[in-house]
Amino acid sequence: MSKQRKRRLTPQSWLKLLFGQPPAGMYRRPSVYMTGTQMEIEHFRRIRTYDESKLCLELYGGTFTVYGDQMRILSLAAHRITLQGRFVRTDFTDSIDG
Repeated sequence: MSKQRKRRLTPQSWLKLLFGQPPAGMYRRPSVYMTGTQMEIEHFRRIRTYDESKLCLELYGGTFTVYGDQMRILSLAAHRITLQGRFVRTDFTDSIDG
């Protein structure tokens, strides 16, 4: 059994990793959080359609659709939306035409 040697970081390289810039485009990646009857979606471009049974969002590189019952928007910020309702399913299409 061979021992693998662990590389130790120098203080300078540790600080560079800690305070370095995130990868390009990181903050444009969509995020979806769901807890019970609430769903929060971040980093979308615009709302394409909305009613109480369907929400379609245009993302950077596709569309994201949420299907459900009695959905209502609790909050809406520049690139974040919070929904409440009963969620049935979601779909993602990687073309904006979709």
